[in-house]
Amino acid sequence: MTRPRQTPHLDDLEQVRDQLRAEIREARETLTDLRREIRDARELVPLLTDELFTAEVKKQVDELGAATAQAMEDASDRVIARFDRLADTLLGRDHTSRRRGRTSIPDLVARRGDEG
Repeated sequence: MTRPRQTPHLDDLEQVRDQLRAEIREARETLTDLRREIRDARELVPLLTDELFTAEVKKQVDELGAATAQAMEDASDRVIARFDRLADTLLGRDHTSRRRGRTSIPDLVARRGDEG
């Protein structure tokens, strides 16, 4: 036995059509919202990138500044130490030279003055 083919009622078809139209309308609204969000995100990306770039540059400049300040301080300390050694030598306070039997500069100047 074959079943008679059931034909949908016109009311049922209209109801399905209306439901599909409502779903299509909702999908279009969702698509519009999604496009708006994408546009907003594209506008925000450069701003966020600029902020991150600026923060990274500031961080690296600060690190470079600290390293430069430390290097300058170390160099100044070395120069001061060399001048201190030179002053000790010129003033006869160079204990290393005296232990090695070298005559101090003030003693050499005094001898030269006595000879002249």
